[in-house]
Amino acid sequence: MAALLAIIQLFLVPVLLIPALAVRYAGKSRPLNVVNYARVNDPSALHRWAGNRLAVLPLLFLISGLVSLHKPSLSAALLTLMIITMLVVAVSIAVGSEKFQSAP
Repeated sequence: MAALLAIIQLFLVPVLLIPALAVRYAGKSRPLNVVNYARVNDPSALHRWAGNRLAVLPLLFLISGLVSLHKPSLSAALLTLMIITMLVVAVSIAVGSEKFQSAP
């Protein structure tokens, strides 16, 4: 079971890297659902900022997956920690995107 959790973590690396790069290089499109784009001053800067934060997730999943392969007893704890990290990143993007918005 522990090896399966490590494989799941490693499988999520490309799955999370693709959206991170898509947001990072989105330009003026509107890929983020939590953002009111009518108030955004510079969507390109917002996407670079958010994409950089999202790019941390695949890196952390890669590290936790490799650690889980070498220390299978840590795989459940690391997967739980990574799920919490994903939630923290999502909330930080939702809250931090406000600095790119103009006053109403």
